[in-house]
Amino acid sequence: MPACIMAFSSPSSKHAIVPLLPVSYQPNSIKSHLNNSTTPPRSPTNGSCWTPTVASFVLLVSLPLLFFGLIAGYLRIHQELSLGPQAPLVQLIALSVHNFNVSETNLTAEWDIKFRIQNPNLVSYISFDRVEGFVLSEDTVPLAIKSVEPFSLPMRTAKEAHMRLAMNQWDGNQPALKQGVLEKMKKDRESGGLRFGVQMAIWVTYRNGWLWAKQHMIMNPQCLDLPVAFVPGTTAIGFGILMGAVPKTCYVPMLAE
Repeated sequence: MPACIMAFSSPSSKHAIVPLLPVSYQPNSIKSHLNNSTTPPRSPTNGSCWTPTVASFVLLVSLPLLFFGLIAGYLRIHQELSLGPQAPLVQLIALSVHNFNVSETNLTAEWDIKFRIQNPNLVSYISFDRVEGFVLSEDTVPLAIKSVEPFSLPMRTAKEAHMRLAMNQWDGNQPALKQGVLEKMKKDRESGGLRFGVQMAIWVTYRNGWLWAKQHMIMNPQCLDLPVAFVPGTTAIGFGILMGAVPKTCYVPMLAE
């Protein structure tokens, strides 16, 4: 059927025949389609233009920071290598005395000691190959000796070490004490307190984490003049504790082997 039918009347006709359109004809939709097809593409809005600008700014700021960070790291490592191995930080964090009994001829006691040892080196790994601990009297006379199991400390790490030293008369493994030392300790014990010292002899190996170079050292951590007060009413068990603030930082002299 044709889309429209046009007919003209004869001159004698009074009415013209109106053209007929199909039922699906919709002028509004046709206009909308024409408008959409002729509308030019929109320009980007202001909100879509900020991302490249911020990304460029972040890149410009990050690159110099990264560069200076690399330079600072290189200088720090170079300084560590030029200074050589640094001694570990040794701190006494606890000290207690048990079963302390002293006479003019004999000493019986147990010392419970806890240390915190930290490796401050940035490029060196420390192996504690041999560790021996000593308890000293106020006059730095050795009272008891104890060996500690070897251990290692990676770069910038710390570890707690425990030592329990005992003195039960003289069995050949502990130092012999002179009578004058025992007499002084007996008097100090009767007055309520004693002073002890803790010392270690340590053989270590430094391993450079960058070049794998090795260096053997001997160190002698010392924590001296440690006041110990005995708890009242514990004379039978001889229990004493360290007085003052903890931790106590020890002096650590070191010598190349």
